[in-house]
Amino acid sequence: MTSVPSSSSTPDLRPGRATLTAAAALVVLALAGWAALFAEALRAGAATDPFLQALCRPLALERGLPVLGDLVVAAALWCAMSLAMMLPTAVPMVLTYAGIVERRAAEGLPTASPVVLIAGYAGVWIAVSILAALVQAAGAALLARWALPAPALAVLAGTAIGAAGLWQFSETKQACLAACRHPLPALDGGAAGRVWPVLRLGVAQGVACLGCCGAMMAMMVAVGAMNLLWMALFALAMTIEKMTAGRGVPAVLGVALIVAGLAVAAGGVGIEAILRFARG
Repeated sequence: MTSVPSSSSTPDLRPGRATLTAAAALVVLALAGWAALFAEALRAGAATDPFLQALCRPLALERGLPVLGDLVVAAALWCAMSLAMMLPTAVPMVLTYAGIVERRAAEGLPTASPVVLIAGYAGVWIAVSILAALVQAAGAALLARWALPAPALAVLAGTAIGAAGLWQFSETKQACLAACRHPLPALDGGAAGRVWPVLRLGVAQGVACLGCCGAMMAMMVAVGAMNLLWMALFALAMTIEKMTAGRGVPAVLGVALIVAGLAVAAGGVGIEAILRFARG
């Protein structure tokens, strides 16, 4: 009679403690970011569709808030947006590290929690968010003082969008994207057992992610009118970009952004004005 294999011979396919901890931290932080953005959209967009209500813009020019209060609100919204958009793109990296932690724990080696890696990664984007709020507020103040006409503003916005598209084809972008797609060489090794080296690894991966996705974030600073729908679409695009291979997805995004930039600039100037300029 054939013997039934014992339960001890069946591989345990359940996620380990480190994986569950990492997944819970990512989900909680990302959902908190989206919840904060959704709450702001509902609060500010009572008369319009909250999903299309512009967020993360310089509020003082519209509400007359004190400058410090405006910066705090804008920085908080940028931090929420960064956590909401960028943490989902870090899922492969964080879960890879969680697997390394579980393997080292099984071998009796010291480990540092995946939360430390997430803290280093998120810390980069929080710093970028605060800087973005400052730059955006300063830029809005300058534009208000210069009182640029609408066509000039459209050209500036279109240029920012097109520049983000061109960045998709740069070698720096490709190198940073490769570091985001294949984090194992950086994450593996003895550093996984110590807190400060793991925190530095998280910062390094955050910087690589900034090089990969920073142009799109800079575009958001320049345009200053991102809503929940566009945030979700960009988050999805950046996640797909990191989870696929080759240059196909970055190239498609680049072409789409360049075309969108040209369309925004042309729409602001007007087709008739462009035709008159082309005719001399």
